[in-house]
Amino acid sequence: MKTHPIAYLLIIGIVLLIPAQAVAQCCTAGNPLSLSPDFQQSNKNDLRLSLLYRNSISDIYYDVNKEVDIYYVDQSGFNYLEMGMEYGVLSWLSLKLEAGYYLSKYENYSNPDFKDNSASGLADLNMLVRFDIWQKPSRRLRLSGTTGAKFPIGVFDLTKDHVKLPVQLQPSSGSFRYHGGLLLNKTSRNSKISSFAGIHTELSQWIHSKNFDYKYGTVTSLFAGGGVQITPRLVVLAQLQAEFRDRSKRENNQIVEATGGEHLNAIPQISYRLGNSWNINLAFSLPLYRHYNSIQLGNKYSFSVLISHTRNLASPTINLQNFLE
Repeated sequence: MKTHPIAYLLIIGIVLLIPAQAVAQCCTAGNPLSLSPDFQQSNKNDLRLSLLYRNSISDIYYDVNKEVDIYYVDQSGFNYLEMGMEYGVLSWLSLKLEAGYYLSKYENYSNPDFKDNSASGLADLNMLVRFDIWQKPSRRLRLSGTTGAKFPIGVFDLTKDHVKLPVQLQPSSGSFRYHGGLLLNKTSRNSKISSFAGIHTELSQWIHSKNFDYKYGTVTSLFAGGGVQITPRLVVLAQLQAEFRDRSKRENNQIVEATGGEHLNAIPQISYRLGNSWNINLAFSLPLYRHYNSIQLGNKYSFSVLISHTRNLASPTINLQNFLE
């Protein structure tokens, strides 16, 4: 009996999930990582425009994996917008740009003597390539990959009342980051049931700025899940996403102890198609398992709303009016 290809990725994921002295920092560096993999294949000459909104809240401190009563930051979170544009260059190759903006990034403090901190501004520019690696139509299997870089074009070294804001409140990451991933997707013969698994890694360069000498820890995500088409327009999905982060470093290669760790999230999603070219996706992330290095503020939940619109620019009937329909 042959082992299903998705099983290999699941086995790798289970091995990597075994607790080790590995891996996640508390702060969000520039553009947040995606809650869910992108399955929509960009055909040749397809132009897809998208708008993403994401909200995240953290309000409980953890010492490794146990809640602890620390009255410092009462609540931390962000409200984030991202515009995306993807174009299908070939039937198996597409190019994508994503530009993010933080409507707010904030820390509210328990002690009334401390003034709450917040920031807003342009985040990072993400440039990536998506490509098919291997397909087996008879088994409805497709292996695709992504590779790209994030450029810190936004606001960094931000100060407030002549005091520098901490790195976790800076709208931009301040760091060039390189990333890549693999996604294996399988659909049933009637295309109503799908399963998927994948891996994504992001590496950061050192920040040498006016106020910071810093390096974010490498982050690796493993995910697996499936979806069911409920109606011709409605798809319901669920996935497990394990995220691993190395500790960060500061000047002279000093390890920042209270960064890094690992956690496992459950992410239910709903995808709904509007008309022939519009799509809306809702995703909600809830932590199932945490293992932080030292004491850190843990995420309570995250959710995102993604609206996208796709048109084929090679169509002879395309004009501004029907592009907006």
